[in-house]
Amino acid sequence: MITVEFTEPVSAERQSVFTQAAARWDTILDTSLEPVTVDGQQIDGILIEAAILPIDGAAGVLGQAGPTVLRAGSELPAKGIMQFDTADTERLEQDASFADVVLHEMAHVLGFGTLWARAGLVQGSGGANPRFTGTGASREYQALTDSAGTSAVPIANTGGPGTREGHWRELIFGDELLTGFLSGAQRPISRLSVASFADLGYSVDITAADNYALPSFRELAEMGITEAVRICDLCRMGRPEPVVLAP
Repeated sequence: MITVEFTEPVSAERQSVFTQAAARWDTILDTSLEPVTVDGQQIDGILIEAAILPIDGAAGVLGQAGPTVLRAGSELPAKGIMQFDTADTERLEQDASFADVVLHEMAHVLGFGTLWARAGLVQGSGGANPRFTGTGASREYQALTDSAGTSAVPIANTGGPGTREGHWRELIFGDELLTGFLSGAQRPISRLSVASFADLGYSVDITAADNYALPSFRELAEMGITEAVRICDLCRMGRPEPVVLAP
């Protein structure tokens, strides 16, 4: 299971946002991974060290999130970090989007986007049309497009290093939770996203996904998605470089 430990004092209300996000991902992924020892501490599943602390004020760096220690062999996460700037957290809470940001960034700790290239699942990196090549996600993309000829999944081809090639492409997937932007109001976790975790090596419950369909051009416009490059919070998130435990 996912365990969240807070390295700085955090209010009970904010703690609950993290624990609810962990519970949501635990319904989707089997995180009961083999126990490992990191710095003398036994970890059963995945340990996330979380903090909300002053970094550089509003509209600066949002924070950092990602895996920090990977298991030998599978290279699935054993440990990760989630840090958010206090000022940005207050603004996200006012916008009623903090819970979705935490849910989104926790996915990166679990490997979404952050472990794709490492696993050899990115095609066309650095080009205009990078794609995620996992077989499970590709199958779900075919189902979404209702086209047997559809292959690898389009991923973000714009944004900073925390966004490009680490998310689904927003101009196609709209309000899906794991695009690089917070679009729409519902932000579902699709079967596509769940299947991408299976491609990384997790056991998943595909039926735990939310209802989702590809948006039309009109629906994208109503979400405010009319161009590929926009100012976004999630571009400002740093990604740690993980280390792999010795066998």
